[in-house]
Amino acid sequence: MKKILCALLILVMTLGCYAYAVPEVLLSSNPLPGIFEKVSPSVAVLMVVSNVWDAKTDAVTKEDISSGSAVLVKEGGYFLTNYHVVDDADELEIRFGDGRTYAAYVVGGDEACDVAVVKVDDELDIQPVAIGSSSKLRVGDLVCTIGSPVVPEALYNTLTVGIVSGLNRDDADYDSSRAVGLIQMDAAINPGNSGGAMLNMDGELVGIPFMKYMGYYYKDANGEDFVVYEGLSFAVPIDIAWPIAQSIIETGAYNRPRFGVSVTDNAGPEEPLKNYPPRGLLINEVEKNSPAGKAGLRAGDVITHVNGTRVYNFREYTKIVDKLAAGESMTLSIVRYKDKDGEPLSRFEKLDVTVKLEMID
Repeated sequence: MKKILCALLILVMTLGCYAYAVPEVLLSSNPLPGIFEKVSPSVAVLMVVSNVWDAKTDAVTKEDISSGSAVLVKEGGYFLTNYHVVDDADELEIRFGDGRTYAAYVVGGDEACDVAVVKVDDELDIQPVAIGSSSKLRVGDLVCTIGSPVVPEALYNTLTVGIVSGLNRDDADYDSSRAVGLIQMDAAINPGNSGGAMLNMDGELVGIPFMKYMGYYYKDANGEDFVVYEGLSFAVPIDIAWPIAQSIIETGAYNRPRFGVSVTDNAGPEEPLKNYPPRGLLINEVEKNSPAGKAGLRAGDVITHVNGTRVYNFREYTKIVDKLAAGESMTLSIVRYKDKDGEPLSRFEKLDVTVKLEMID
């Protein structure tokens, strides 16, 4: 018994020393309550509302269709949210947990990056959230989210916390046409969190939660297997979303610099063959008087490289081009199979063409 008591005493003393040694590392002051108290008033429910007509009574009533979240980012009633939350919305309402409701409308959006700005014209006595920098995030950093999942009236502004699980997840959203460099986190988000706030431990907005991998089940050949996804949530980086939002707030729209072509993915061999254009981007149309036209690009050309990097599809192409600003030039390596009249060449040509990105209406 004495040996047991001695062992227990040693264990208690050891745990006591450990607990005393680690508070500064693991048990320091918790910043989350302060972050929530400061930022939560700036996060609202964004309700999509539809007008419904009753043929029997000839009455028109408003019906809640779906909901997301939105974050006040600028004085004057400007809220940042996801494009998919407001896409094809009949009417919008900004709702707060204290019962206040305001009519809202879409100022503009960018479907490719899933970013939109909505506005409330009423005067709001609310402080916009501070804008941070997603480029400063590191894998392992603590982050939190604020939004209103599932049933917004009951779960208004839920706080969840987690870590940055990964950065630059270009291919996580396979439905997107562009490579956005998503932030992966394990903080819990659910339907309704879309458009809310992802915050660093300084309470700064560093991302817009918009997607999670949902658990699903399937049977294998023996009819027994299944798969469940857990803790796979994603956010649009604020370094992507904020310039888009600023452009929308200032001009009502967001336009990317481009050089005046329409393209589609082209399936083909790695290297060009006489009768088989290579895998890459097929130019379908060249706009008149565009930088592409002035540089000599033609419909039927296949883009294989951008600034020396091999590109196989539109997503890989945008990884490079979206980082360039208006006025910057890039070199496209192309393979040409047709002459200026659209007639087949006897032998394909390989060319390097320099074009400049411009803001084209």
